[in-house]
Amino acid sequence: MAVTLKEKIDKINERPRSFGKEAVQEVKMTGKDGQVIGRVKYGYRPQYVFDSVNEILGPENWKHELTKEEIFDIQTVAEVKLFLKVDNEWLCKGSQKGQMQIVKGNVGDAQKGAITDAIQKCMSLLFIGSDAYKGLLESVYNGNKTSRPGKTSTKPTLIRSETAGSSTDKSETTGLPHISGVTFEKRQGMIIALGNRLYDKKELLKAAGFQWDKSEKTWQKKAA
Repeated sequence: MAVTLKEKIDKINERPRSFGKEAVQEVKMTGKDGQVIGRVKYGYRPQYVFDSVNEILGPENWKHELTKEEIFDIQTVAEVKLFLKVDNEWLCKGSQKGQMQIVKGNVGDAQKGAITDAIQKCMSLLFIGSDAYKGLLESVYNGNKTSRPGKTSTKPTLIRSETAGSSTDKSETTGLPHISGVTFEKRQGMIIALGNRLYDKKELLKAAGFQWDKSEKTWQKKAA
């Protein structure tokens, strides 16, 4: 049976997950005074993602093109297009901008970092490394245990899956809507709605008290 692209992407995502904290990094920007600018984020270390993509897709089946590059006082910005080979044809999967802070005047490293950041953002369009954009990696990074291949990695608590019809704690499901294809997870005192095409179900989520978080790009509400 032929392996679909979705199945390959699922396999790619399992690899960095299996390493737990080892594969996660803290991402933050600081000003000239050393103070943190903006919000601290958490993402996969690029090498773990790229190694997984090379292993599952093959290094000959994907490539990138640098379309624009800018250098500012404290950071560099790069715009990149990502291409995948599907049925022997190269298809563009969109373009994204990446950025990297210039540290101790090292512009070269900052340029490489900005390109890497842009490539990872392009891959997120395919849901590769999407845990970072779902806000799942902060708890992994701050956890005390580091998962290794073959061991269970740190994950949020699954409250209820509509497909499985199960619940870990009945008291936590109170007030949650029954929406086909939507699952709910508890993360640090918040209930997060997960699933495909959640935008089409936003009215149902709003009615249940969920709000859209622009920074995390998730529908969420406080846990009871």
